[in-house]
Amino acid sequence: MKKIILLGSALLLSTSALFAQSTMSGSDARIGIKAGVNLSTMRFSDFNEASSLNDATKQNVGYNFTVFGDFGVGKNFFIQPGVSLQNKGTKLEGNFAGITGEQTYNIMAIEVPVNAVLRIPTGQSGALQLSAGPYVGFNVDGKVKTTITSGNNSGTTEDNLKFGNKADDDFASTDFGANFGVGYRLNNGFMLGANYGMGFTNMFPKNARSDDGKANNRIWGFSLGYSF
Repeated sequence: MKKIILLGSALLLSTSALFAQSTMSGSDARIGIKAGVNLSTMRFSDFNEASSLNDATKQNVGYNFTVFGDFGVGKNFFIQPGVSLQNKGTKLEGNFAGITGEQTYNIMAIEVPVNAVLRIPTGQSGALQLSAGPYVGFNVDGKVKTTITSGNNSGTTEDNLKFGNKADDDFASTDFGANFGVGYRLNNGFMLGANYGMGFTNMFPKNARSDDGKANNRIWGFSLGYSF
């Protein structure tokens, strides 16, 4: 996975092709890539321990890598579907039942976002871009790292995460939510962007839920990209 990200970064930095484009019309189309950093958490609700878990929740640092297409549907308005690798999850730190430690959940997901993007030109330099749209995600791999610093069984362990709806699974296998983004695209094709992902799906496996307890993904993403 690191090789993929390094290759994408090399393409961004080494390309010498410059494409000036101040508007997009309904007949325009282009493709692009972007990569960056995720700051992800899970938000817990509707069960007794939710408040204490939210207090113990810290942002988990991950990465994102996306290939996308822009398809103009009107002047400076386009639809942007994509396929994305999203490294997300959450981190818990604190004292529970007399045990002090940390748990980090790293989840790898393949997401398919479809965003509507409004382009606001800012003269000859480029344009501000505002985006919003749904995504569907599929959790394909993950690990949980547990470090106990005081109490019984001090030390570090690492286990694979299981996804599905069974009682012994760790998280649901799919996620549905919405993305909200803002960015700036230079007329030479380079882009900087920030994105907020709000998961609507309860990530607790269906057969492992207690009453109405919920866990929902919350992700801040920051990226550098290039569109051809």
